[in-house]
Amino acid sequence: MNRELSEYIDIVNIEKKDIYSDEEKKYILDTLNTERLLRQKTQRKSKTYDEYTKADKKDILKELDDQRLNTQRLDVIKKRRTGKKQKYKFGSKEFYKFINMNREYYIDISDIEKLSSRPVIVPLYYKIFGELKKKDFLIKIEIYSDKIFISDDILRVYFKGYPLERERSLT
Repeated sequence: MNRELSEYIDIVNIEKKDIYSDEEKKYILDTLNTERLLRQKTQRKSKTYDEYTKADKKDILKELDDQRLNTQRLDVIKKRRTGKKQKYKFGSKEFYKFINMNREYYIDISDIEKLSSRPVIVPLYYKIFGELKKKDFLIKIEIYSDKIFISDDILRVYFKGYPLERERSLT
């Protein structure tokens, strides 16, 4: 930094001012920037891997274990939701069938992958006179349940859980 510039600026009077000149602003910003860089440099040096305490290591391992258990629970529920379910094939697409609905509705298997806890408009298919028709529904899934929650009306939202049809055993 330029020493001549600091000679012209009266450092004591800078703190008392409300309006600063361009030179004073530049000097203040440069000073703050160098202080910030020094502070970051010392923080990086102070926290090395050897300086973690046993409690820090234990907390980090516990957090990683909790994340692993959470993803494992989500996978188990996902398998319960779609594993060992009866698949139907219409044309080139495969579908799952909902049970306990007022009509036989089918959902495309690729649409199930798009579902989340946030409601989404998804078409469900039904058969009439051997022809597939579709109707839009508001659908979501919940982390705690293996059912798929469907609202018949998109405007007046009321979700009801429906399971998918299980595979039929041949015995």
